[in-house]
Amino acid sequence: MKRISVYTRGFTHAASYYRILQYTEKIKDAKITNRFTVTDKMFRRYSDSPTLICKIQYHLMIFFRNFVNFAADMISKPDVIVVSRAAVPKVCVFPIDLMYEHILKHSKVIWDFDDDIFGINEITKAEARLLQKYSDRIIVTGDYLKNMLNSKCRDKAAMLPTTDGDLFIEDKENINSKRKSSFSNCINIIWVGSSSGLKHFENVMPELDRAAELLMDKTGKKLMLTVVCNLPLRYDAKHIKIRNVRWARDIAPAEMLKAHIGIMPLLNIKRSMGKGGFKLVQYMAVGLPAIASDVGFNSSVVADGKTGYLVDDTETAAGWVDAVMKLSRDYDSWEEFSRASMKKWEEDFSFERNLRYWQKILKE
Repeated sequence: MKRISVYTRGFTHAASYYRILQYTEKIKDAKITNRFTVTDKMFRRYSDSPTLICKIQYHLMIFFRNFVNFAADMISKPDVIVVSRAAVPKVCVFPIDLMYEHILKHSKVIWDFDDDIFGINEITKAEARLLQKYSDRIIVTGDYLKNMLNSKCRDKAAMLPTTDGDLFIEDKENINSKRKSSFSNCINIIWVGSSSGLKHFENVMPELDRAAELLMDKTGKKLMLTVVCNLPLRYDAKHIKIRNVRWARDIAPAEMLKAHIGIMPLLNIKRSMGKGGFKLVQYMAVGLPAIASDVGFNSSVVADGKTGYLVDDTETAAGWVDAVMKLSRDYDSWEEFSRASMKKWEEDFSFERNLRYWQKILKE
């Protein structure tokens, strides 16, 4: 039985869970040890209120926990090391760096990341150098992230989209029954994400507010925006109702099952290019048509005019009004988008597809 050590920031860290942990939980024919680099409590503190003291405590915890983790793996010598994003962000220093290199040298190494961790300085140059040198396989979401790697190691890169195994729907035939009953009165738009993504509402909120005014005028329907996040969205809206819900892994799916449209606005900035469209994948899994900025990987997830709409909002965000109106007027048309979304998820982004990939790569 293979011995596998998995370095992540724990179940509360979304990328750790959705990229790796939800799969390793399903693998029974290997001895898997989770090497969590921070506690869930500390990660929540760091995410919600990153004061200077909290940041210092956060990185000190990573340093000392990895000192213990690396020492344990130097003794146990696992067959496979899996690293999510960065094991030692900002603290890859002596003696951690030497211990880290030792365990990477003596194991098969799989490195996974789904964001521009280089551009946001989440990974140090020292750790990036080690992982690019010793990784046997590097898993990313698309070509943009692949091209950030050293040209000498790009042939080790593989593409794997991020998906959500918790969103498997058994009763697909009746998934829209509650949505249909509320469709004639209120259209519920949903956004799910972390507080770092709230800045992407900057350009679209005035247009969503305008869409709410137009929808009420043309159809008599209300427009509501549900924001599922660790921090609330603050915006002085005149027409659209904003409902803030604190994110939790079990709450997010329940909220999506009550919504009619999922959205993913993105500012056209360098960091957006590395986004893997995970929100859009989640929306599709539960049959939600989506509206997304036509930026980066979004165009590979949304089938424009079939599973939702892509909006070129680089110059003006007015296209958001038109997209909202198209998906809000007629239920039968909306349901066609819903069914197409679920079908595309099953074909391109299913949990089972990703699970088979992880089972294969960990057994090689």
